[in-house]
Amino acid sequence: MPGPRRRPRHRGRSTLVASALAATALAGCARLDPASDALGVVATGCPPGTSNGSAVAITPRLVLTAAHVVKGGGAITVTNGFTSTTGTIAAFDPEADLALVALDRPIGRTFDLYDGDANAVADGTEAVAYVMRDGELVTVPVTVRRSITLQSEDIYVQGMYEHAAWELDAEIQSGDSGGAVLVDGEVIGVLRFRSNARDARAYAVDPVRAGAVLEAQRATGDLSAVDLARCYTE
Repeated sequence: MPGPRRRPRHRGRSTLVASALAATALAGCARLDPASDALGVVATGCPPGTSNGSAVAITPRLVLTAAHVVKGGGAITVTNGFTSTTGTIAAFDPEADLALVALDRPIGRTFDLYDGDANAVADGTEAVAYVMRDGELVTVPVTVRRSITLQSEDIYVQGMYEHAAWELDAEIQSGDSGGAVLVDGEVIGVLRFRSNARDARAYAVDPVRAGAVLEAQRATGDLSAVDLARCYTE
């Protein structure tokens, strides 16, 4: 059995989290749709057709997902399994594979991002991933193996980059990308991919420690450094 997980008191949150909390305070009364713990994302824009993934709401009108799910700059539809809405990309990091989608109307239950010490999440901590499969919420059991610096290619398979992430034991599938990994109800990671070499091994990006690009884009509203319409390596 893993030992108890130490949880330090939060002394402050990143700009991304602070922005999310502020927006929640302003829009919390507008949560009209049936609540769901996971959101599904369908995006068009890149061949061969549509891209499907999962997401999590961090404010009523802002969802966090994987960048490769929404690349291409086409139409984006987000569903909580009961109802759907459309959205547009509000922040986009193709290297860390993270994106924020601004929704046209509130949808889904909101979650806080974990911004405590990563070392306080002990190896072996039991977690859960929320994903949307075939329009239904699926709860995937997860064991956090360890906090890592993940070396991986960007979503266009053009270069190698390093970013803070988590190595997991979890049975994830195609379409689970962008789903939230939660410990004690807080989001510690965004599912990115599963291992091709080991069964039930997966990786999730830490949206706080690897979220500097998203923070800057949210603060300035400037996405000119990224090509939202791009699909593949050029």
